[in-house]
Amino acid sequence: MKIWERKIKLQEGEYSKRICPHWSIKSRQEAKNTRQKPLNGDKMKIDHFDVLLSNDSDKPYIGGETVQGQIEISVCKKVQIARLSVKLFGQVQTGWRNKNSDVLYESNEQILNECVDLTRVIADHCDENCYLTEGLHNICFQVPLPLDVVSSIEKENHGWVRYTCTATLEIPEDGASELIAERVFSVVSMLNLDAPYMRQPTSSKEESEVIGCCCRRKIGIISAQMTVDDMGLLPGETVKITLTVENNVKKKNMKKHRDIAHECVLISLCQQLDFISQNRYELHLFDRKSLTIAVESHGTCKATPGSGPETKCIDFTIPRGLQPTSTKANGLITISYFFKLDMDTFDVIVPVIIGSIKTPGPV
Repeated sequence: MKIWERKIKLQEGEYSKRICPHWSIKSRQEAKNTRQKPLNGDKMKIDHFDVLLSNDSDKPYIGGETVQGQIEISVCKKVQIARLSVKLFGQVQTGWRNKNSDVLYESNEQILNECVDLTRVIADHCDENCYLTEGLHNICFQVPLPLDVVSSIEKENHGWVRYTCTATLEIPEDGASELIAERVFSVVSMLNLDAPYMRQPTSSKEESEVIGCCCRRKIGIISAQMTVDDMGLLPGETVKITLTVENNVKKKNMKKHRDIAHECVLISLCQQLDFISQNRYELHLFDRKSLTIAVESHGTCKATPGSGPETKCIDFTIPRGLQPTSTKANGLITISYFFKLDMDTFDVIVPVIIGSIKTPGPV
C-alpha cells in the first residue's frame, strides 16, 4: 500500500510535496523537478489516510464481483475537504528487447478504469462548512468489477497485468493539495465451466514407428492415447486421466533398442503464455513471445513390449492458484492450458480449459 500527499501548486513554476515521515513517497513528476518539504507538526491535520479491502490479501477477486472496502481517515485537527473518490485501475503491459534485431518492443493497454465519488458520503462526517471533524472516520465503498476483466499475472521480461485501488482526498487549504492511498489487488477472469461441451471427455492419440538400427526397417509401432474426463477443469479439482499405450515391438528386438523402453513416461499440465508487443518506433511492427510452463507433473510406467494395449488410470490434481484460460484471443497476454504425455519419440497433446466457476456434479 502506498500513501502520499501532493501539493498542487505553490507559486509560478514551484511544486512540492508535504509528506508524513512514516509515509512512502510516490512522485507524480520526475524527481529532478520535485522538491520535498517537511511538514510541521502543528500543521499536520490528518495523520492517517489508508484504503483497506475486504478480501484477504492473497485472495483474488473474480470478474463480476464487487470490490468492497473502506477508507480510514484519522484527523487530529479539523480540516476542510473538497472531494473524496476511489478508483479501480487495471493495466496490461508487455515489453522486451528482441535479441536478434536489438529492437525494443513495448505495449500498454488500459483494461479497467472505474471511479466512484464519495464526497456525499464523507459530507456526513463534516460540519456545515465542509470541515472534517477530529477523530477516526471510516468511509465504506463498493465498486463492481466487469465480467470480462483480465486475470492478474506477472512474468519478468515478458509482461504483466496489474490492478490498483486508489483513494484520493482533495484538500483546498494551503493552495490545494491531495492525499492519495493506493492498494494493489489481484483479479481472476470469470469463466464458467458449466457449458455442456466443457463437461465432455477430450482425448488425443499419436503413434510412432520404431526403426531397426541395422536393417533400417520398421520393427514395430508404439502408440498412445490420452483421455481427460472433463475438458473444463477447476483449480484444486482432481480429474481422471486414462492412458492406453501399446508397444508391439517384439521382445527379442527390444534388447537392441533399449532407448525406446525407458521405465517411465511423464504426464504434465502445461500453461502456455503468449505475449505480443509493438515496436516502439515503427508502430506497424509487432513481436511475439511464448512461454510454456509445466505447472504439475506425474510419472507412470510404460507399456510392456509385445504385451498388447495397456490401460492406466491416473488421478491428476489441478494446482490451485492458476489463472483461467483467456477468453479473448487477441489480447496482449493470453493464457491457455494442455496436458502433455511425453513418450520420448513423440508427444500426445490434449488441450483443456481452466475456469473459475463450476457446479459440482453432472450438469
